[in-house]
Amino acid sequence: MPTAIRCEAPKRFYEKCFGQDDTDLRRTNRMKNILVMGGTSFAGKALVRELLRQDYHVTVATRGQAKVDFEGSVEWVQFERTDLDSMVTAFSGKAYDVVFDQIGYCADDVADACEVFAGKIGHYVFTSSIAAYTTIHTGGMVETDLDLEVGWVPGRHSTGEIGYGEGKLQAEAYLAQMAPFPFATARIPIVLGADDPLNRLGWLVGRILDGAPIVIQPGCGVLGYIGTAEKGRFLTWLGLSGQEGAYNASSEPWLDPVEFTRLTGEILGAEPIVLTEGDEPDRMNWINQFDLTMDVSKARHAGFEFAEFDQWFPNVVKETAALHTVSKED
Repeated sequence: MPTAIRCEAPKRFYEKCFGQDDTDLRRTNRMKNILVMGGTSFAGKALVRELLRQDYHVTVATRGQAKVDFEGSVEWVQFERTDLDSMVTAFSGKAYDVVFDQIGYCADDVADACEVFAGKIGHYVFTSSIAAYTTIHTGGMVETDLDLEVGWVPGRHSTGEIGYGEGKLQAEAYLAQMAPFPFATARIPIVLGADDPLNRLGWLVGRILDGAPIVIQPGCGVLGYIGTAEKGRFLTWLGLSGQEGAYNASSEPWLDPVEFTRLTGEILGAEPIVLTEGDEPDRMNWINQFDLTMDVSKARHAGFEFAEFDQWFPNVVKETAALHTVSKED
């Protein structure tokens, strides 16, 4: 298993990741202008927090429907991601060292970003997904397993029309063939955090604490995971170290749903009631019948070490359990 940089002293962390000590890096960071599109969402908040922790000058661009109180100074821009005119207006006359696009879901989204930011940014980081690999059922996938010479469907399409994974793949293909600036794509696995709007871990923790059955059908594949904070750290490294091309992200080891559930129960000090058959409401809903995992050797060889799963997962489970307890009291 890789040794996690997270556990090193801060000075060594910066030197290992960027070749500079903490003081020099922070002085340099304050001069960098960073844009995060979609920084108030579940995992987007972790990215903004990591950038602020490293003293970058951060602008967050959203539709303005949610504001987050970050520990640090943040500029806010309001825009509509699916409206090119809105993007042109919002970013007119502005330049950024790095743009993190957390809310691009199809080729048209990326095409708009290319038009708006051409000649105005130093680096663009697109958050993609492990779902882009869903036509490949081998597990341990490497970045070159995806064919980015494929075409894309023009027009703004909902994920329901072309599928979430296909949308991300087409967005990556557009970047690979048309991007007018340096870029990197981050292929992210299942993200776990206490405030997950999909409530994946929250559902499981609640079932275990309440003594409710959890149905996991036999033969499920192994899955890869990453924590919200770890995702933020990875994206920051990817953008600010100037990496280009596609990079997989994942903590290790990978787990099948039964082992994942057992480990969650162990952390909670409660025995999960796992069944192989049962009603639909009792079924764990983020399982696959094939392995869905990514090899992260490319990122590791480039200098990034992912924290191991058991370094961050127990805290996430405990935070999720605390929220479950509060909700029951309310």
